[in-house]
Amino acid sequence: MKIKLDNETNEMTSSSQFKNIDGTDYLFRFRDYQSPKNPQQLEVINLTDEKVEKIIDFPLEGPNSFNELVNFHVHDFDSIFFHNEAFPLTFYLTDTSKNLKQKWEIEDMEIGAGWSSNASPFLIEDKFYFCSISTQSFYPDDQDYIDYKFLSYLNLNNGKIKEVSSIDYPKIFKENYKNGKWYPWSGKPYFHYYNENIFVGFNMSPEITSIKQGKTENINLEISFAKLAEAVSIDINDFASNQLHLIGSPQLGKMVYDPYRDKLIRLYKHPIEIDESEDRSNVYYRSRFSLLFFELNGKLAAEIELPKNTFNPSIIIPTEKGLLINTDNPFNPKNNENFLEFDHISFNDMQ
Repeated sequence: MKIKLDNETNEMTSSSQFKNIDGTDYLFRFRDYQSPKNPQQLEVINLTDEKVEKIIDFPLEGPNSFNELVNFHVHDFDSIFFHNEAFPLTFYLTDTSKNLKQKWEIEDMEIGAGWSSNASPFLIEDKFYFCSISTQSFYPDDQDYIDYKFLSYLNLNNGKIKEVSSIDYPKIFKENYKNGKWYPWSGKPYFHYYNENIFVGFNMSPEITSIKQGKTENINLEISFAKLAEAVSIDINDFASNQLHLIGSPQLGKMVYDPYRDKLIRLYKHPIEIDESEDRSNVYYRSRFSLLFFELNGKLAAEIELPKNTFNPSIIIPTEKGLLINTDNPFNPKNNENFLEFDHISFNDMQ
């Protein structure tokens, strides 16, 4: 699949969402308020017709402004949710015409919204779920982040925030934290929601939490801790060492439920050697990647290694025949910044 982009749409995006609306497949891509080019821009990409259908810029200033947006959720074209991470924590309900339908400002200063492209918000009935953090520990890398809940929801009817108390950090995180060790920049979770199933995971732990119809279940994925990064004692202010450890370490990544095979897919990034003098801005994409397919009880069902320097696995879309995966990898010799391209991996390739 090859979709022509223009000067506005060929920039990197902060987060994305796949959504089927009225039988048409769409990919929504968003740039947050800190993006150097085209901040607070939402792209509506029609995957069925393979074209960019609409580009929407949400103003940062003015009477109808949207304040410092960091994440979004598309319910349909008439109901698009955004939130910021500033204070007061603010949620917006709008549409593709930028009509501000409703706005919720949260005066409770003990809770804020965490930004994470892997923890996109989602809507279940009248509850809008989002990645939350305490304002006492605004960044999940602060020393006491382990004590706070990270999944909350906004009740759209009364505007109140409530934490999901049954969701917690993995045991291994807590054990290492007590011993003075941690996982650099790994405090933010991965969320995935599908058909009333909420899945929550982290990149340095095989533990998954599943919530369905109010019932919480902890699942251990069938992957050895030896294949994941170890917790380390690194000064939180030592940026270079933290970055080197995170990028070079083996870790789990994106989490997607495949409804066609009834499998939970997790991206696995293999360890990579990094030269200390190397430019680290894109080195993550030089890694080898594998896709791990798990039964919902955690048993490993299949594993395939993707061709190196080919895919950008930030976008993985299950289809009836297999998986649609983005190929905009900076090390891919076929990469063309003027196009958004995908390869389709058929189910037969996964045997």
